Amino acid sequence: MIALIAASLIALQADDLAEAAKKSAALENYSFKTESKASRGKHQPGPVEGRYQKDQPLGLKAGFAEGFRKGGVIVYKEGEEWKRLEKAQKGEKKNQPAAAEFSGIKLPHEELEGFEKSFEKVEKAAEKDKDCTLWSGTLTPTAARGLVTTGGKSDAKSNATYSGTAKVWVNADGFIVRYEVVSLMKGETKKGPVEVTITKTVDLTERGTTKVEVPEGAAKLLNSQS
Repeated sequence: MIALIAASLIALQADDLAEAAKKSAALENYSFKTESKASRGKHQPGPVEGRYQKDQPLGLKAGFAEGFRKGGVIVYKEGEEWKRLEKAQKGEKKNQPAAAEFSGIKLPHEELEGFEKSFEKVEKAAEKDKDCTLWSGTLTPTAARGLVTTGGKSDAKSNATYSGTAKVWVNADGFIVRYEVVSLMKGETKKGPVEVTITKTVDLTERGTTKVEVPEGAAKLLNSQS
């Protein structure tokens, strides 16, 4: 009986998280900052800042690189000039600008849609953290992979397995303001077994007040067909 009551309580708590995920996924404008760190690899990507406004291009900034993304089109600023990012052709070795990483950035509100389903088990902490309700739990293998990868060919070996955990911070207004994913990838390469831990954090701010203003030069390139 005690176990049944505990299970029912966890289920009700998960409903609270589901409501917060639904509310956050419905946001029509917000700013965000995402950062990923891997336990191995010489070149670690820096944080990426974004500005989202429904029906507007996505504004992105990473270090000295800044640009906009609309559909599959990315434009970036080089000096005082706006340029359109050209994809390297198959077999072509081409140095891509820093803005090339903008293509792999996921929108937080899309990740948060149905976020509670990413967990095999999730529980609410007894105490608040920074005035937020803190949720944590074990991720499904699918979520452990999907939440930290971009879908590119280099993301994982076909024989890799994934496991992970996540934390979610929900503020007093019922919005998710931060989530952290820790994913462990295990696989085999020609050199032997490999393990990589990837930690991804996303912070959401300026909900309801973010505006995206696109300069004329950037807008012209985003709307061109060629």
